[in-house]
Amino acid sequence: MSLEEFDAFTSLKVLRDLKKQIEAKAQVDQKSRVALQYIQKAQPLSQYDLRIQFQHWLAKLDDLSTRQIAYSNIFQLVQQNQSQANLQLLITCLQTPINGKGSESIVKTINIIIGIYGDTITVTDIYKFIEIILKYFNDSNNNVQVAISECWSNIYIKNISKKPVQQRVLLMYSTLSQLIGSGGSRQTQETATIVLAQLFETLTTAQDLAFIKDVVKDYLGIYLKQQIDHSGFYTIMFFILMTLQIQSFTSQQIQVIDKTLQGINNLKLNYRTRVGALNLMKLIASQYQNSNFKIALGNLHEQVIIVLEDSTKDRVIAVQNAARAALKEWMRLILQIDCDLIPNPVSLDQSPGFLKKQSGTGGGQVYVNQKIQTQQQFKQDIKSALIEDQFENTVDYSNIIHEPNLNVWQKAMRLQQDGLLEDAVELLLHEGDDLYLIRFLMSYKNYSQLFDLLPNPLALRLIDTLILILESDFLNILCLDFIQQFIDCGLADWFKDTDFTDYLEYNTEQNLPSTPLCKKVRDQLK
Repeated sequence: MSLEEFDAFTSLKVLRDLKKQIEAKAQVDQKSRVALQYIQKAQPLSQYDLRIQFQHWLAKLDDLSTRQIAYSNIFQLVQQNQSQANLQLLITCLQTPINGKGSESIVKTINIIIGIYGDTITVTDIYKFIEIILKYFNDSNNNVQVAISECWSNIYIKNISKKPVQQRVLLMYSTLSQLIGSGGSRQTQETATIVLAQLFETLTTAQDLAFIKDVVKDYLGIYLKQQIDHSGFYTIMFFILMTLQIQSFTSQQIQVIDKTLQGINNLKLNYRTRVGALNLMKLIASQYQNSNFKIALGNLHEQVIIVLEDSTKDRVIAVQNAARAALKEWMRLILQIDCDLIPNPVSLDQSPGFLKKQSGTGGGQVYVNQKIQTQQQFKQDIKSALIEDQFENTVDYSNIIHEPNLNVWQKAMRLQQDGLLEDAVELLLHEGDDLYLIRFLMSYKNYSQLFDLLPNPLALRLIDTLILILESDFLNILCLDFIQQFIDCGLADWFKDTDFTDYLEYNTEQNLPSTPLCKKVRDQLK
C-alpha cells in the first residue's frame, strides 16, 4: 500500500462514511437473523441424520472459509438434539475424526458439547472426552494448547466442580501431574503444564480450597524436584500461594524460595519464565508483610536481595521491571520484621548453578562468597535505599535490549495466517499498540475487503480506533520527532533522497497543523 493509498484509506471522512454503511448493514443483518430464526424451527433429528450432519460439519472445520458457519451449525445440532443416546453418538464421531485432522477444531467441538450438556454428562463420558483431548497434548501449536486449556477448565466449571473432591482431583489434576512427571515427550509435558496453570487459575477464582489443599503436597514435590523450564510452573505456585499463603508451607518455605531464586538466576530460561519466578517472589514478600507470622529465614534475606538486584540489570526490560517490583517488596519486608539469624537449612552455595551470572566473555562471577554484612548495617542500607528510592535507578541502561512485545505481533500474524482474522484484530485492539495495528492494516492492499471480512461490531470498533488515532496526529508527531532527532545528531544530509524528501513534505505540510515542531523541522530542512 502506497502512502497516497494509506492517506485515502485513513481519511476521516472516508472512515466515518464507512462506519455509517456498516451500521446500516448491521441493522439489516439483525432483522434477517431474527426472521430466519422465526421461520426455521428445527425438529430433532434421527440418529442417522444427526451422524451424517455432524460428520459433515466436522469435516468443514478444516476449511477456513467454512469454519465459522461449521461451528455455528454444530452448536445448533448439539443443542437441538440433546439426549444420552445422541451424546454417545457424538463421542463416537469425535473418537474417529474425519481424516484425523483438526486438533484445535476437535477440542473446541468438545468444549461446545460440554457447555451444552453440562453436569448431565456422567463421569464415564467425561473420561472419554479427556481421553480424546489427551491425543492432542503433543501438538506444539499455541492455538491448540489454548483450546485444550479452555476446554479442560470448562469441564471443571460445567461438570466436575460439583463432584466429590476425590473425583475432581483424579480427573482434573492427577492426569496432568502424571504427564508432567512421567518423563514423556517434552511437548506433552509443556502442554500439561500450561493446562494445569489455567486450571489453578480457575480453582483460585472458584475458591475450591478442598481441591487445592488436596493436591498441594503433590505439586510441591513436583515444584521442588522437577527441572523447571516453563513459566507455567511458577504460575501454578503463584495461584496456590494466593489461596493458601506461603505460611501454610511451614518447614518448606525456604525450599520454595530457594528453588524460585535458582529459576531467577538461570539465564538459560527464557525471560517469560524468569519474570514468572520474580512475580512469585514479589507475592511471597507481600504475604509475609501482611501477616503476623514469625519469619526465620536467616541470611536468606540478604541472598534474595543480591539476586534481585542483579536481575534489575538484566538485558530484557520485562525482567528488570519484575525484579525491581520484587526487590521493593523484599526491602520493605526486611524493615518491617525482625529476621532471626539462624543457619539456613538449605546450603545455597551448593545448589547447582545458583547465584552465577555469566559474563559476556563466557566466564562467571560467584556472589555467594561475598562477605555478609551485619544485620543492623544491612537494614540501615536498605532503609536508606527505600528513602532515596535508589533501587528505582539500578537499571543499567548501557546494556539493554529494547524488546518490543514480539509475542503479541507473532500471535497476531499466526492468527491471520490460520484464517482467524477476527481473533488477530481483537488481540491488537486489546493490546492498544497503535503502531502494530497500523502495521497490520497496511498489510492489506484492498483495505475495503478487510472490513467486509470482519463482523459489524468489530469493524466499527476498528474504525473508531483509527479515527481516534488520526485525530490525535500521533503518527505524524512521532515522525517529526524522529526527524528532529536525526537533525540534532547532524544527519540532516541523509534526507536528500527524493522519495524521502517527498515523504517529509507530505508529513510536515499536508497532515499536521501548524505546530512549533512542524515549523522547526521545516526550517531546518530548507
